[in-house]
Amino acid sequence: MTGGTNLNDIYRSIGELTGAVKALGDKIADNESRANVHRRLDDITATAADLAKRTSHLETGIKSLTHEMGDMRMVTDDVKAMREQAKGAGTLGQWLLRFGGWVLGAAATVVSLYTWFTGRPPP
Repeated sequence: MTGGTNLNDIYRSIGELTGAVKALGDKIADNESRANVHRRLDDITATAADLAKRTSHLETGIKSLTHEMGDMRMVTDDVKAMREQAKGAGTLGQWLLRFGGWVLGAAATVVSLYTWFTGRPPP
């Protein structure tokens, strides 16, 4: 019976060794899985940090553009006002030319009538 007990002890030891090796393999796989998870988390964190940095740059750029657009709006409003003033001045100039033509025509008519009635040019 010593041989049987000895064989049973060997089988039991082999079973324990097999279980220990399987447990060790599971721990290694678990550690590799954890390492992958940590690696992915690091990648996500780096990506999130990069996105935050890019977002802050975009916000700064948008603020700058908004400020420049405010300045451009003031210039555009000034140009529109000057255009309206030029249109008004052009309209006034046209009316003054017409009025001047009427005044000159009326003066020429008066001079010609005076000359025709008196027979001599006006003094």
